Amino acid sequence: MRVGLDFDNTIAGYDELFATLCVEEGYFDSAPSGGKTAIRDALRRRPDGEAEWRRLQALAYGPRMSEAQMFDGVATFLKFCRYEKLSVSIVSHKTRHPACPEIETDLRESALAWMTEQGFFSDCGFGLSPKDVYFEDSRADKVARIAKLDCSVFVDDLEEVFNEAQFPPVPQRILFAPQGTTTDLPLTVCRNWSEIADEIIGQSAVA
Repeated sequence: MRVGLDFDNTIAGYDELFATLCVEEGYFDSAPSGGKTAIRDALRRRPDGEAEWRRLQALAYGPRMSEAQMFDGVATFLKFCRYEKLSVSIVSHKTRHPACPEIETDLRESALAWMTEQGFFSDCGFGLSPKDVYFEDSRADKVARIAKLDCSVFVDDLEEVFNEAQFPPVPQRILFAPQGTTTDLPLTVCRNWSEIADEIIGQSAVA
């Protein structure tokens, strides 16, 4: 059984970091409530909002990546996968450099450094290898990678990924939606990692 996981906003959470950055950069006196999505939407209503949003993304996913927080329950889930010898692959749509050229940073190296710090590649941590992490330049490339890995399950926070025409027939598709959502796609919606673990562990027990 191969478990495929998205990275940004599925494993690594950025709500608090974006709230800090939007104030530090002087865009707001206080961060809009509602997390990263609310901050993005509020910025895009400003005259130069799209450029400001890209700058925040470049900072959060690059030089400030160390301040991102792992979602509650991810560590417990990954330890279970290691104990049960379930293969885990992380597949992320992440270009090497940000869309904000004034911030020179390697986004992929920042993500790998964060994973290293969190114990992803440690023998006493989650026991993954950097070779288990795939960064792709486009959503289409990400979907192709998921197909090549022949995942039994894939977890992502973006419904659009599952809606890609070439998304493979992964038996178990889990949409991570902390705020809750409805969907017309054949997806299992989970609000937290405890629910995700219940779904995947149940399937692995049957397999």
